[in-house]
Amino acid sequence: MSCSPRTTTVPGAPPKVEWKRAADGIGLCVWATFLLLTTTGVLPWSFWMDAISLWPLLIMSAGIQITFEKTRTPWLVLLGPAVVLAGLVWVATGPNPDLSSGNWKSEGPLPRPEGAKHVKLDLELLGTRLAVEARDVEAGALADARSIERSEKTQLQVDRQDDVARLRLDTGKSGVPFVPGHKQRFDLGVPRDLPVTLRLKGAMSRTNLDLGDGLLEGGSIEGAFLATQLVLPPVEQTVKIVQKGAFCALRINVPDGTPVNVRGNRFPFNIVKRDIKGAPGRAGYEIQLEGVFSAVALEVRRVPKPAEMPAPPEAPASAAPAERPKPEAEPVKASPTPSPTPDRG
Repeated sequence: MSCSPRTTTVPGAPPKVEWKRAADGIGLCVWATFLLLTTTGVLPWSFWMDAISLWPLLIMSAGIQITFEKTRTPWLVLLGPAVVLAGLVWVATGPNPDLSSGNWKSEGPLPRPEGAKHVKLDLELLGTRLAVEARDVEAGALADARSIERSEKTQLQVDRQDDVARLRLDTGKSGVPFVPGHKQRFDLGVPRDLPVTLRLKGAMSRTNLDLGDGLLEGGSIEGAFLATQLVLPPVEQTVKIVQKGAFCALRINVPDGTPVNVRGNRFPFNIVKRDIKGAPGRAGYEIQLEGVFSAVALEVRRVPKPAEMPAPPEAPASAAPAERPKPEAEPVKASPTPSPTPDRG
């Protein structure tokens, strides 16, 4: 089976690429690859039950080929199999009930370097599921961590660069998996009071970064087949996030009123659900798209106003000390009546 585009030649004319034939060949390669993953046991057969729900992607793929086949940009028919491939990868990398989750193992609190005022999340992930949350951690710790079936070659360490504590997680030397399975799973907690910078690079991984109660100074995401969800806090100045690579899905959740502006390559190279205007004059986020075949979805969460937040429960009033019972008044004894003195006359 050949996936290379076929060329036709006419005497005296340059060779012409048959892009539609190339798209059909790539499509067959995509289906054959996922069939191979299921027959070899990498994916369960129930994968195809989930993939059936994406049948509209086949119509979309055919529509793309019909639209661009006889235009000045016929190479865009390659978007057809690319859409199908992205959908199948999305199903394969999603949660699967047939895969055992394993048992969590504590990695112990990672010590905070003295003088650290910022945190840099330096992540190199391959076939990994990772959850990061800004929360209260143990005093003197930079992060608390746990994992499921961590590979012996995976590196999780902390070092310091000036006033920046770098939290490094590198799973890229643990093999070349086709999909993120259940063997590489991490949960990290970082201090909510330290600003965080993100550097994520890898493939076939899912990352959930919840900084809704923390701070973010910026970040970059680069790779292929990365599914990343960012829950972001309000900011006082514009924060930039760069998305590079191909076949990536980026979902961003911001507080109501926080603007998000997406710049760079849009349709037909990438799909952007929408921009968020936010409140006038309010600082927000700028998303820079520098890759292809990726999708960006923006969500708004409503933050309750202080007046709407439930009042803390009142502390029970301390019981007043019981009054000491007053001693009962002793009955007044009647003085004896003097007996009458007889007259002596």
